[in-house]
Amino acid sequence: MHKKKPYKKKNIGVNLAIWITAIAVLAIVLFKEPSITGKVIQGKETVFSENLNLQIDESGTYEWNVKNPGTIKSLKATGSVTSNGTAKVYIEKNGTRYTLFDSTTQLFDINIYVLPEYKKIFLGGEILIQIELTNLRGFGAGNVDVRYSIKDSKENTLASEQESTFVETKAAFVRKLLIPAEMKAGTYVAFVEVSTNSTVLGSGSDTFEVKAKFEELGFRQLKNYIISFAAAIALVIAFVIGSYLHNASKKKKEISELEKKAPLERIAKLEGELNALEAAYKSGFISKESYEKDKKRIEERLEVLRKGDIKI
Repeated sequence: MHKKKPYKKKNIGVNLAIWITAIAVLAIVLFKEPSITGKVIQGKETVFSENLNLQIDESGTYEWNVKNPGTIKSLKATGSVTSNGTAKVYIEKNGTRYTLFDSTTQLFDINIYVLPEYKKIFLGGEILIQIELTNLRGFGAGNVDVRYSIKDSKENTLASEQESTFVETKAAFVRKLLIPAEMKAGTYVAFVEVSTNSTVLGSGSDTFEVKAKFEELGFRQLKNYIISFAAAIALVIAFVIGSYLHNASKKKKEISELEKKAPLERIAKLEGELNALEAAYKSGFISKESYEKDKKRIEERLEVLRKGDIKI
């Protein structure tokens, strides 16, 4: 490890602690000159790792020289930054620097959920999606652009919205997207992408199902038909029962009136017969014996009718 002379950066008051473990995968591929037969002999690939265990508490530039020469095919560096410091890790080749780590750049974990009651919806409706943004670095708070959209199976964007959101460590919110009426029934993707300065920081997605409008209408119409039919049947039954009760009541009333009227008519008739009998006796048309016999019979029947013991 060779250390260059540190230099101070302007207006930087930092307490920077960085621990970097660099695993360098060095693939040394050696080829011999091809022989007449054209065969190629490939060298052996080897994996190297170096643990730097650096803890830095001042501003400066530090250089790490790879011990093993060869062609580097991939490299991974891990570490952490605390307090208000920043850190950047580069790899340099032929005077060109390639950034491996930049603590000032945000890195997000994106979670998106279509709310359960909106996993199956109808055309022309809407969906509610819950979006959770987590700043994995834990620093570099600021505004990010959040674009949430609906995509089909071919990743065509069918509807989208975009907004700017401030995120420090974590942010969660719910947003609404309208389902275009011209969409076809099927499975679609609710997609969220977070970016800043045209750089994508992360993305996430969730699926939901769209049903045809006629399915909703068919169900509603069937439901309305059933309700209407049941109401009509109930009205018919109520009408029949009402008519029956009305007719029964009317008939009962007529019978009652007839029952009351019949004895009175019979009494009037018997009284008329009694008057006629008396007139015939006084005129001498019938004997006394016949008069008394018929008079007794009529008076007995009148007495029975007036008491109402029997119906005649």
